Amino acid sequence: GKRVINVCDTRGPGKIVLTQDLSNLESATPSNTILQPKSFKDDAENKEQMTKPTIHRGIIKLNLRNLHQCTVIVKCKIITGTVEISHCKDVTLIVQGDDATVVTVQADLCTNIDIQFHDSPSGKNIPLRVRDTTSGPTTTLFWGQDEDDRIYHAGVSKLRVSTYRDGFVDLETRADYLENGAKAVGNAAAEEVQFVTSVVGGEFATEKVLTAGEARGVKQGARPMTERELKVLEKKKSQIEEALDEKLKGMVQIKDGPNGKVKVLSSKESSDGKDDDVVEEVYASATKEEIDGIISSVEEQKAKGNEAFTSGEYAQAVLYYTMAIDRAAELPDATSVTEKLSGGGSSCSSKFEQLFPRHIVLSNRSACFLKLGHHEKALKDGTDAELLDPTYVKGVFRKGLALHAMGRYQEAIKSLSSAQKVEPKNKQIKQALQFAEVRMTQEMRKRMR
Repeated sequence: GKRVINVCDTRGPGKIVLTQDLSNLESATPSNTILQPKSFKDDAENKEQMTKPTIHRGIIKLNLRNLHQCTVIVKCKIITGTVEISHCKDVTLIVQGDDATVVTVQADLCTNIDIQFHDSPSGKNIPLRVRDTTSGPTTTLFWGQDEDDRIYHAGVSKLRVSTYRDGFVDLETRADYLENGAKAVGNAAAEEVQFVTSVVGGEFATEKVLTAGEARGVKQGARPMTERELKVLEKKKSQIEEALDEKLKGMVQIKDGPNGKVKVLSSKESSDGKDDDVVEEVYASATKEEIDGIISSVEEQKAKGNEAFTSGEYAQAVLYYTMAIDRAAELPDATSVTEKLSGGGSSCSSKFEQLFPRHIVLSNRSACFLKLGHHEKALKDGTDAELLDPTYVKGVFRKGLALHAMGRYQEAIKSLSSAQKVEPKNKQIKQALQFAEVRMTQEMRKRMR
């Protein structure tokens, strides 16, 4: 199943425990024996040589809705690390133990909510060793010790958040949307103002999340931003610009480049106007180490998605691919990619330059949606993959398959023909194109009757 747990419409007093046994909730699928006519780098449908079944463990997500006077104890692994709480009153959420990985909590329209983290790991935790009957705790990084460990809340009054170490309170804070300064603005009610509570400098801090207008056009990927983070980001950009100006003063000229890049040109190039010899390309919004870290995280999620796809767990593969795409949105080229996909970028038949090949992940997710029968979503991902790289045949092919499944045979033939031009000897594409042409002919005959 989907393994998303929904606990709702429950009135206490009482206790609900998600035991550690749920971390062992698994599905094992034998090796995929379906032969593929051709393999493409990082494609989900590539044949995997597996000596034993692939096993996926844990629940995907936890939703708490309309609970009253309840205590919910989480001791199991949550794959996405996400818990959502809404319309609850007098509820205590206890995240407890090595397996209980909760990275993000989203609470909305609640009263008197107590969230406790008892020796629970951060989302970036790397266990020391595999648990057995004699080993002790495997947590090396506790919740709150990474900047991505966060609690978002809107319209929540009397919120308490605390972390515990060895049974004793380590950090504690309280928040209330009205006391924190939430006010109605225009058509938006005070309950719609979003706040985030996280550990900053070793202490809890509750900050208002900026709207798109308040962020003054500055972005840090998909994650919401606070005023403090905006100042840090602007300061970092300023420092990079100043360092470049000082170091390269009189030697180079800095000019805007594609995808948010800054091109650094030599003085000779500045004088003759030629851009052929680019000395260096840097990103003003992120360091190389930060970019490499994001790309590594995206690669990890993509690999998990490929593994789930190979095991036949298409819904779980969609989840991993979505997490990869969301993480890639934190790369500094995200704005130009978004513009390209929304039609703001220039249309061309060449590959769009990216820091990470998002078109592969989009194509893989399109394949999952096709397997699950979500043809509109498959079409959207296939179309986006083609926009980013028209030469990546799998994206074009899956777009054609989605159009075929939706009965749009004429459009399907066009897409499949485009795919065949890239891979003229691909048997899959040839067969799909022939089938689409047959169905198109059948439809035309029906209309003539």
